Amino acid sequence: MGKRILYLTTRLPYPVVGGDRLRMYNILKQLKLLGYEVTLISLVTQDDDIRGAMEHNEFYSKLITVPFNRKMAYLYAAKAVFNDKPFIVEYFYSREMQKVVDNLLKKENFDIITGYMIRIAPYLEKYKDENIIIDFVDAVSMMYQRRIKNVQSLWDKFKIGIEYIKVKNYEKKCTKIFKMQTVISQTDKDYIEKFVKKSNIKIVGNGVDTEYYKPVDYLKENKICFVGSMQYIPNSEAAIYFATKVFPLVKKSIPDAKFKIIGANPRKDLFEAVKGVEGVEITGKVDDVREYMKDCKVSVCPVKIAGGIQNKILEAMAMGIPVLTTPEGAEGIGVSEEVLEVVNSDEEYARKVIELIKNEQKSCEISKKSRDFVVDNFSWTKVGDKLDELIKEDFNV
Repeated sequence: MGKRILYLTTRLPYPVVGGDRLRMYNILKQLKLLGYEVTLISLVTQDDDIRGAMEHNEFYSKLITVPFNRKMAYLYAAKAVFNDKPFIVEYFYSREMQKVVDNLLKKENFDIITGYMIRIAPYLEKYKDENIIIDFVDAVSMMYQRRIKNVQSLWDKFKIGIEYIKVKNYEKKCTKIFKMQTVISQTDKDYIEKFVKKSNIKIVGNGVDTEYYKPVDYLKENKICFVGSMQYIPNSEAAIYFATKVFPLVKKSIPDAKFKIIGANPRKDLFEAVKGVEGVEITGKVDDVREYMKDCKVSVCPVKIAGGIQNKILEAMAMGIPVLTTPEGAEGIGVSEEVLEVVNSDEEYARKVIELIKNEQKSCEISKKSRDFVVDNFSWTKVGDKLDELIKEDFNV
């Protein structure tokens, strides 16, 4: 019988769309390949593809789903006004899921209990003596701190500031009561360790399916793409920034340039902001992002609020598409500018985009180096092996 893992998540890892689902799906898949028996408990909404998840059981041995009502979640989250838990933690707390977890742990024993982000921590606080790993993924408090600096409204700064303090304190609490925490990069680890006296934070990075994301022999046009969930505010804000501040500068030099914003659930403010900018296309949800990326000469990741590793950067690099990003977007990847170009101003962003579109030789050089770098340094097999190694070392499983 294999080693038994109980994995908790507030979001079904299937279909594999978005960075959070990508990480959960691939880590669980690798653990199962390594011989672990994975029991997965997940909150699900009406929009989730439960049937698809049932048919694709390569990432779990047993799946238990718990219905999640978003409207009721907002009501429950109001409790955060009166206690020390962050809004994002209270929002995802389900009494029904707690019952499922409690009943299962009464009946069955697991070698490891783990789950995705601090929002699953409340389900496990009473089991702190067990072998528990909380995958922080990112230093979420760092992202809130950065967001405070990037919003203009004093009211927004106040609201985000309160959540920042609560998230920071809750991350600190998790380092005290749970035996191991994992993050995606050294940057996230260093940030959290600044405000905790003792921790057991380990780095378990991200990977890329380099067979799925690979160069495509296709006619490239003067197109720029940005990929990400456009419901996620930092991505939406990044798309607005590039479309309104940088892209018009590119158009002055390359009149036929196009900017494709590829990602599900675009926010209303994104549509409104780019309404008057010629050459911008918002795709919404697509079945295969590669089909929308393959004719682009440049991929951009203009995020100013980020944490961990940006998978959208790695995927574009794996496809051999040169990427331009901000210092925040480049954090955690650890690569020279010969492979990933980092920009610090609107003008520099536009100038380098123009250069990559016009300079085919430079673009080809970066394309090859990008692909080679990702193949050599990022694979889900290595990520799974790393987590397996940590489990054996810390828990003797």
